Amino acid sequence: MAIDQSYALAWRRIAVVVLLLIVFVTPNAHGKKNRSTPHPHQGVLKAYEPGPFTNIKLTSADEKKLADGQPVMKQTMADESDPMAGGGAICVQDVAAPKATVWEQILDMDSYKGKVPKVISCNNYFTGKTDKGNLRFKTKMVVGVLPGYAVRTDF
Repeated sequence: MAIDQSYALAWRRIAVVVLLLIVFVTPNAHGKKNRSTPHPHQGVLKAYEPGPFTNIKLTSADEKKLADGQPVMKQTMADESDPMAGGGAICVQDVAAPKATVWEQILDMDSYKGKVPKVISCNNYFTGKTDKGNLRFKTKMVVGVLPGYAVRTDF
């Protein structure tokens, strides 16, 4: 009886591997993807506008943490009426430095490795200005989430 169960388990494992190979290795039925086709979600996110952040509500406990020199993390929603619209997170911290110095540190993406926990690599692959003269850069960032796993973003 035990031998029959081990064969059944082995066949289930083989079936799962075959199914995964079919799903992930078999070329799609429509042929090669057109890489020049724009992603359907173009322009969904609004451009980032630096503060003041009127939608961030700080409690008295948050204010106490700030007074003690600790950061406060808050979750934000892109649209409170539409939970599918997404959101983000913001860290609030009092910093005794000129505004220009703070922005210089935030925008120095090339130095995030070693400065920001779990960042494996972070490098700008494009820097330039928009037609309105605003700074624009694109960065490849790899963040270690678990041992053996990392998240790569290009933004």
